[in-house]
Amino acid sequence: MSISDDCQSLNNDFSPTPISQSVRSIQRASNKAPVSTFNISNNGLITSFNGQVFSSIGITEDEFIASSIYNEHSLFNKIKPQIKRALAGEHCDAMIKLRGRTFSIWLSPEQDYKEITGVFGTCIEVTSYVQTQSALSEMQQEYLLLAEYSSDLITKYKPDGFCIYASPSVINVLGYCIDEMMGTHVFHYFHPDDLKSKRKLFAKLLDASSSDPFCYRVRNKNGDYIWLETTSTAITHSQTSEIIEVIAVSKDITERKETEERLLYLANYDSLTGLPNRALFRDRLRRAVSRAQRNDTQVALFFIDLDRFKTINDSLGHHAGDQLLRSVSRRLKQFARKGDTIARLGGDEFTVILEGISGSEDAVIVAEKIIELMTPAFRLDGHEIVVTPSIGITIFPNDAEDMRSLLKNADTAMYRAKEQGGNCFQFYTSDMNEKAYEYLVLENSLRHALEREEFKLYFQPQIDLHTHNIIGIEALLRWDSPERGLLTPDQFIPFTEETGLIEPIGEWVLRTACNEAVQWQKKGLPAFRVAVNLSLRQFVANDFVSIVDNILKETGLEPKYLELEITESFLAQNVDRTAEILTNLHNLGVQLSIDDFGTGYSSLSYLKRFPLNTLKIDQSFVRDIMSDPDDATIIEAIIAMGQSLKLNVIAEGVETEEQLCFLRSQGCDWIQGHLISKPLSAPQFIKWLKKNHSEQVNFKQEVLWPDIALN
Repeated sequence: MSISDDCQSLNNDFSPTPISQSVRSIQRASNKAPVSTFNISNNGLITSFNGQVFSSIGITEDEFIASSIYNEHSLFNKIKPQIKRALAGEHCDAMIKLRGRTFSIWLSPEQDYKEITGVFGTCIEVTSYVQTQSALSEMQQEYLLLAEYSSDLITKYKPDGFCIYASPSVINVLGYCIDEMMGTHVFHYFHPDDLKSKRKLFAKLLDASSSDPFCYRVRNKNGDYIWLETTSTAITHSQTSEIIEVIAVSKDITERKETEERLLYLANYDSLTGLPNRALFRDRLRRAVSRAQRNDTQVALFFIDLDRFKTINDSLGHHAGDQLLRSVSRRLKQFARKGDTIARLGGDEFTVILEGISGSEDAVIVAEKIIELMTPAFRLDGHEIVVTPSIGITIFPNDAEDMRSLLKNADTAMYRAKEQGGNCFQFYTSDMNEKAYEYLVLENSLRHALEREEFKLYFQPQIDLHTHNIIGIEALLRWDSPERGLLTPDQFIPFTEETGLIEPIGEWVLRTACNEAVQWQKKGLPAFRVAVNLSLRQFVANDFVSIVDNILKETGLEPKYLELEITESFLAQNVDRTAEILTNLHNLGVQLSIDDFGTGYSSLSYLKRFPLNTLKIDQSFVRDIMSDPDDATIIEAIIAMGQSLKLNVIAEGVETEEQLCFLRSQGCDWIQGHLISKPLSAPQFIKWLKKNHSEQVNFKQEVLWPDIALN
């Protein structure tokens, strides 16, 4: 039987121990053991073969006996070189593969008185061993490739912490080459703040053989610190359990950590000002209260609200409003001590937590400092704006012992400061809760007043001092509250400004006034202007001009019979935006007037630039016109200026004949006030108008437009 095609010689690193001539003693035992022995003479003949090592592949002993290794069909033909070396006196080994099985052969020279007489051989099957070694080798190669091409950094350390291996990715992760890493200690590149905790982790790893992923900072070659997340495993000796080495797999998580830190920052800090936000403020306040309870100390909580912020934000735009909030936060930081908290709750609301104070005197010092810091004007988009704070203060534990009550008390005290005109501070007092409740009820009632038709318009006539004819009326808003009676604007308009209700209420006033004027004209009454006051928030709304145009078209009122009154503060805001709105209104044909002129800060250049029709002298100047020379001088100047700019001038608040005569002597065009008539409801005004109006009215100084019995 020829099996030469199945036989091949394989050389490898397997080095079994040579077998001496004394192995002959096991030949008899080999007949039953999984090992075979054989002898080869000097001339290459196989003289003996014992054992069944080849029986598993169907080869018997007889196929070897008396066969020559030099025969090309011999089973041992492929290991002929090794047999020749053994015949020359060497101990050799070889490996052959027969019919899918692998066998190892050891060859030793046989000697008789220093003369080599042949070769003694031993053969065993090593198929399973070779397969196992091959699989291990493949696995080792795979893991080596994974380490070589992995983007993660793989390192090995001795138990003492010194590096003995680093994967090529070290240059991408840390910037170091492999040689620079070799021999360095595991903690060599660690951030100083992470050293203590990571030393403990490494010691724990040596005890537990493995670790959970942990994060830390290491210095790269550029000197910057990056974040790594590492999982480590300690490799132990199979028999002694002694740690041989530590393998660490590290991933660069710098981007993830930066994102986490950014998200944490956004969760706790205001993105506009960089101050703690509401969430972090509440946590800081809770901690401050806890510390004060333990240490028996006091905490002052400040609520700060900016006066007129909505006006600035609406007139100059949100960009200027954001700029102002950033500037305010920078000023507030100037007085803060280490440990104090300054936070922004939202909008224009800021809070301050002062810990460790000895009493309200300390809070007073800080409040006065805040007002002082806010005094200089802020420069916003080319405008110098003065912003004042309203500050509410409450003290723990004097005013309350829980966080919720402290917040409520400080907010209540802040609103009391606003009531006082702003630019001041108020400490919380127990009677403020009742007042705060009243405000809450008032605000809730205001929200329903429009839908319940509780708002009314009253009208006050205006006359021409030259012709003595009525030339217009001013529409004045009243709230006929079921609970409080008839309220004037100063009693509720500030709340509508704060809550944003001023826009729908203002639109209602405008539409109602125009509709009333049209209805009077349809009844045959004379046509004259109806003047409507505007709020700044209403004026700067993006669609305000369209609203006016639509109302005029809906009601059918000619634009020349509508006069819109704005205050000087409008002009000093966003000049370009104001000019655009006024020009568009002027193009509609609407009349425009400046209300309360002389009380604001407008430049005379504004009057020349804007398309205005009328200046309205504030009643505060008219009231003392006969007793205060300064007021008289101011009125003279306003009238002269109006005439030079070709503007009509109207004086409001005229109550006496002396005031009327003075105004007439100075050339004032129109007047309005109780001397003519008090504000009247629509039915009352119709009665007044029918009785007093004519094309020409004989002017009598002692009795001009007297009130009549209207009931």
